[in-house]
Formats: sequence, structure tokens, C-alpha cells
Amino acid sequence: MKNQGFDIKGKKVTVLGAARSGVAVSKLLARKEAKVFLSEKASPDDKIREVDALKKANIPSEFGGHTDRIFDADMWVVSPGIPYSSPVLQVARDREVPVWGELEVASWFCQSPIVAVTGSNGKSTTTVLLGTIFRTAEISCIVAGNIGQPLSDYVEETVPDGVAVVEVSSFQLETILHFHPRIAIFLNLTPDHLDRHGSMQNYGKIKSRLFENQDGNDYLIFNGKDPQVLHFTQSAVSQKVVFGLEDNALKCGYIRNGVMILRLDDEDEEILPAGEISIRGEHNVANSLAAALAARSMGVEVDSIRQALKTFKGLPHRMEFAREVDGIEWVNDSKATNTDSVWYALGSFSTPVILIAGGRDKNSDFTVLRDRIQEGVRSVVLLGEATEKIEEALRGLCPLVRAASLKEAVNRARALAHRGDVVLLSPGCASFDMFKNFEDRGEQFKTIVGQL
Repeated sequence: MKNQGFDIKGKKVTVLGAARSGVAVSKLLARKEAKVFLSEKASPDDKIREVDALKKANIPSEFGGHTDRIFDADMWVVSPGIPYSSPVLQVARDREVPVWGELEVASWFCQSPIVAVTGSNGKSTTTVLLGTIFRTAEISCIVAGNIGQPLSDYVEETVPDGVAVVEVSSFQLETILHFHPRIAIFLNLTPDHLDRHGSMQNYGKIKSRLFENQDGNDYLIFNGKDPQVLHFTQSAVSQKVVFGLEDNALKCGYIRNGVMILRLDDEDEEILPAGEISIRGEHNVANSLAAALAARSMGVEVDSIRQALKTFKGLPHRMEFAREVDGIEWVNDSKATNTDSVWYALGSFSTPVILIAGGRDKNSDFTVLRDRIQEGVRSVVLLGEATEKIEEALRGLCPLVRAASLKEAVNRARALAHRGDVVLLSPGCASFDMFKNFEDRGEQFKTIVGQL
């Protein structure tokens, strides 16, 4: 373990959960000569790939439920999918067994300074954009974390003069202790995962753990336009750098006369016109400001930042152009699993929108979309478990049409759209009522649209 005075060699470690991060941290700890045991509730028939991976790594495991063997351990590493309040973790704490997450453990072995990105929306885009900037500048860089690439899989590639760019979720932040980013980026904070965290106050406190181990040598880059972020960053002791759409701080990033400006050392640096940023939408201007400030704080030259911002094309399922058919543009924003994401997505178009929305509700307030719907949405096509709740929230603003499947939703949207319109899949809900995940939903959407 790096800097924590804890020698992992020979220690007994129980890993709870055989998801991607659980298998990755098990293999990392085994390479560090810990005695690892993995336990998973799911059946081995549902985890064939994971069972094989653990066997190849000679890591003992159990599937189909947790036995008492899990308590024969010096420490636990738990999947971010297991709530910190769950009964099994409470038993471990009662027995004074340390409980950490994969992010925390992997960070012990990280040789590079960490740039960590959190927020309710835009984390993945900002994380990958940062990786693009560092690589454009020819700086050794790994991109990992909640983006779907566990830090444990890449941490041994890190070098002291490189950078580790890590996307961090609230679920991961529940189980950190020493995680210490050189630069922490707090993009925004809007209602999300309240089914797990209970309240915005608790959600904000957990998100704020991102910078709890920072000191005056570190940087906290945060959204000065977000009142929740402003509230929760008041206690930070790191150097504060604000981004937004105005000149609002000694250290800041903002837009002046349509041009991106960075100010870190009492001097304004022009980066490029905001219209030349290759990813669409006001929210991506904010994401780009945050990424540019982080890169500049790490010494990246302006030319490299400018080049990356001009060429970065964004990520799949995030405001992704799918196809144009008969003068109608189809856009896949399946990653929009909360209402804030939908709000920003709708603000990205100047032409009428046919919105496809719905799925599994995450205790969201859909009435926040009313103004955007009234301003620019021709019709809304609804599917999934949240249909009735969304209908109630949006009734009277525009035609609301139900669909029993994604294919039916696409066909109904096509019938409602006019030449020059945009059909936008931006669900505002989780996907698990009808799909494996948001990627599955987005891929199915693109396939259906491709067959029109």
C-alpha cells in the first residue's frame, strides 16, 4: 500500500462482488501477494466469464451466495453496487473488519498524480476529453474508473511523470479513506441516485468526499454556476478554480465574447472560440472548460488543449449523431439517465425536437423539464415504467404518445417528425426495466434507426 503504512503482502482479503471492478481488484491484490477470496451472490451460470477469469488467476471464489468464509479476512473490498448501508457490510463493520472499495485500493498503487472527475452529469465525457488532451500533449496517461475501466486494471502502468485520469461515482466515494487526487473536478450536482442516497444533502456530502484528502498544494475545479456545488465546496482547503460562463474568480475559466478564456496566474489566456469545440451543447462547453483548466493546471500547453478540443468527437450514447433520414436528424443520448441530462440535451437544439423518454424512474422530478418541453419539443414519445409519472408531469405542454417498445417508439417518432426536426432519445431514466444497461438501449436505438 502506498503511503498508508499497510503491507498488503500475505493479508487475507475478501472481495465482495464479481462485477468488472471486483475481478480487477482481486487480480491486482493477488499480484501484490495478498490472499484473496471473492464472494458473489449471483449464480456461477450467470457469471461464466468471471468464474473462468478467477480460475485462470488462481483466485479462490464462491458463487451463489455468501458463506461465513467472507469473515475470515483482514479487510474487505466491496463492489460499488453494494450500498454501504447494506446489512452484510454492517456485520463486517461490527466485527471491525475494514471495508474499502476498488477505487481506494487501486489508488494505493498509483504512481501518477490523479485527476479525478465527479458530478451528476458529464463525468465520462470530461474524463475521456482529459485523456485526449494529455495524449495530444504526449504525456503518459491512463483513463480509468467509473467509465467502465477499473483503475485496478491500469494502475500498474502509471509512472511518476504521467497522469491518471479517473472518473469517480458517488457509489465509489462511499468507500474511500485515503484517495487523494492532485486535481479534483466537481462538474455539477443534481438529483440522481436518491433511491440509494436518500437525500440531496447526503448525496452532496458523499460527492464532496472527492476532495476531503486534498491540501493547499492541490486544485479543486468546480462549477461556479451550480448552487449545490457552491454549497458543498465551501469547506475545501485546496486551491479553488471556478468554471462557468462569466469572469467570476481569480482562478477561473469562462466564456468572453464567445471565446474560451482560462485564468490561473493573474493572466487571461484565450483558448479558442466556443463554437469551435467539437462536442455539442452548452453543458459540453462547461465540461470543456473544466477539462482545459485541469490540463493547464498540470502544465499542458495551450496548443495541445486547443487541438484536442477541436478534434474530440465525444462518446457513444452521449448526444451521438445516429443518422439523418428524410431530412430528420436522429440523436442517441441514451446515457441521459436523469432529468438534468435531458434538460441540457434539449437546450442543444434550435430546431423542433421529438423526444423519446422513459424507463425506470430514479425518484426524479420530471416537472423540471416543463419549460424546455414547452420551448422546443413538438411531441414526446414515452415508454417504460415511468410513463404515467412523466405524463402527469408534462401534461398539457405538447402531444404525449405511448409506445410499448423502443421499435414502436422510433416508428411513432418518425410519424410525428417533420423535415428539419430532431428525434432525440434522451430517456431521463434508468434502462433496467427493458434493457441490460444504457449502452444496450443506445445500441438497439441505433440499430432500429439504421433500418429505417
